[in-house]
Amino acid sequence: MSAVGRRLPAYAALVVMSVISLAPLLWIWSQSFRSSEAIASDPVGVEWPLRFSSYVEAWTQARFSDYLVNSVVVAVGTVAIVVTVALPCAYAISLLRLPASRAILLLILLGLMVPVWSIIVPLFYQMRSLGLVNSLLSAMLIEAALGLPFAVFMLRAFLRELPMDLLEAARIDGAGSLRILWSIVCPIAAPAIQAVVVFQFMWSWNELAVPLFFLQADEVRTLPIGLTFFQGRFDTDTAVLAAGTTMASLPVLLVYLLLNRRFVQGLTTGASK
Repeated sequence: MSAVGRRLPAYAALVVMSVISLAPLLWIWSQSFRSSEAIASDPVGVEWPLRFSSYVEAWTQARFSDYLVNSVVVAVGTVAIVVTVALPCAYAISLLRLPASRAILLLILLGLMVPVWSIIVPLFYQMRSLGLVNSLLSAMLIEAALGLPFAVFMLRAFLRELPMDLLEAARIDGAGSLRILWSIVCPIAAPAIQAVVVFQFMWSWNELAVPLFFLQADEVRTLPIGLTFFQGRFDTDTAVLAAGTTMASLPVLLVYLLLNRRFVQGLTTGASK
């Protein structure tokens, strides 16, 4: 059997999984160009000519532009905090040979087992005492804290692959730990850093629980909360909701496409160990 024949079942499985994953997204995108009445009468049909009024209504009447800006600020701020904190932490745990590095790592990874709903109430009281409720900073800090354990875990797996001879040579030349981190580790770990950026951006962009509790004022709400306003108690403007969902998915898709190659490299590095 040829190599292509041996790989055919794997290719077929990948095609089936891709279709299953993309079908809901493609359906939402196609329905955003129809009216709610047409969607109700034929959920899988196509309307011609295409209607763009749902996009205009979502952007203007539903304050989509304001929610978009808030989501960008929160997501970018969260990513910046996570990368700034997680990279030095992973560097210290994996390369500096600290005496309690394994215990520190296990303590950090405990954060992966803490569901946000179990700590949301004490966090709310703490943020209220600090005057950060209805502040975008509160969402950034909480989402960054929730995303740090996974980021440290991923970066540590990558940094363990770095050749120690290179770091020892830098130390012999007189470079300190911070200089090694900035001049050697950061450039080499760029694929892993970009993988963390993609994961954290996607998670922060789609996060609903944290903004729902801590961003209650309308002027600081993010897109996931804003999209819920298209659904009423007894009816739903399906076309406007589909248009809003389509626009909300575009930034995540753009980030992934820009960092796709490095993203895959960052995920696969260290997989053999």
